[in-house]
Amino acid sequence: MKYLYVFIGLILIVSCNSSDLKNNEEEQDDITPPDPIATFYKGMDLSFQSELETYNINYRDETGTVVDLLDFVEDNGTNLVRLKLWHTPQNGQNSLTDVKAYAQRVKSKNMAFLLDIHYSDFWADPGTQTPPSAWQNMTDIEIRTAVYTYTKDVITQLKNQNTLPEIIQIGNETDSGFLWNYGKVWDAFSDNWSNYAALVGEAIRAIKDVDTQDEVQIMLHHSNVENAIYFFTELEPFSLDFDMIGLSYYPQFQTKNLNLVASKVNELATTFEKDIFMVEVAYPFTLDWNDNQNNFIGNINQTIPEFTPSPEGQKAYMEWLINMIKTIPEDRGKGFCYWAPDWIAFSGNESTSTNGSAWENQCLFDFNNKALPAFDAFRIN
Repeated sequence: MKYLYVFIGLILIVSCNSSDLKNNEEEQDDITPPDPIATFYKGMDLSFQSELETYNINYRDETGTVVDLLDFVEDNGTNLVRLKLWHTPQNGQNSLTDVKAYAQRVKSKNMAFLLDIHYSDFWADPGTQTPPSAWQNMTDIEIRTAVYTYTKDVITQLKNQNTLPEIIQIGNETDSGFLWNYGKVWDAFSDNWSNYAALVGEAIRAIKDVDTQDEVQIMLHHSNVENAIYFFTELEPFSLDFDMIGLSYYPQFQTKNLNLVASKVNELATTFEKDIFMVEVAYPFTLDWNDNQNNFIGNINQTIPEFTPSPEGQKAYMEWLINMIKTIPEDRGKGFCYWAPDWIAFSGNESTSTNGSAWENQCLFDFNNKALPAFDAFRIN
């Protein structure tokens, strides 16, 4: 009888343990693993670096100690670098060779890489979208083939050297389309959206044919926060397969109403269900200049009343911008990219209008090449 009680006890213990184990397994099945923490990109457009490095510029930290620029920005919070690509640049800068070389350095720092394909031999923006010289006088079919072939070759070369971009931008500030007049959607070509969409579609197809693991985020870029809704509304019927809306915000050219900026950005995110990336931003730390070239900002009326053109005002602007992006609904705000933080008066303060910077008062380094307080905004997680 004693052994019978022991046997029954063992059965009860095993039964209870089995029941507990089953309950634990059911509870674990009900637990949904948390989503990975999304990266918030704090970027810089360093497209000038392949040229500026030839001038042996001494960038300095806040104490005045000379630093390597890429090392310094990475150590102080920058986690993405944007590089522009021109097809056949006349001055040799921003060629695919340049981009490939600098992309390797970016990736070696474990930083993300944003590729800005201009589809031009020089600057492309809302007022200038000139096709590469090699693509002049093509038919519509021929230029679509050229877009596909060129894009696929670029992305293939980058992938083959293990520098596949995290984000690829199809065209630069394409408010008026690109590759004029093939993809122009402005003025007499305002009904040309189908041709523009077809060209963009070929670029997207080329990227996806190389990026078979769907690792790359595809961006379309508009230069104006206020007017971008019209642009993306016109594109919507074509169901283009892109991920991000890229925006420029320069207060000297756009509204200075901060509430309007935030509301328009939020409207873009919710209307089109796309992520938002403020891909070109900047603000002056002074209205003075450090060479003999005129600057893009030199008047108090070009600035935002809430932020003085001073080192602390520049920092405060960046803090506002980051907060605005992070509060976009549904976590659609993915980051920002400061444009040309390194484009200082590289030939000294006697440089002329043909060999100077129009941007030195909007850099993130002062006139002694020392890092400014705005870097604090990059250091915040």
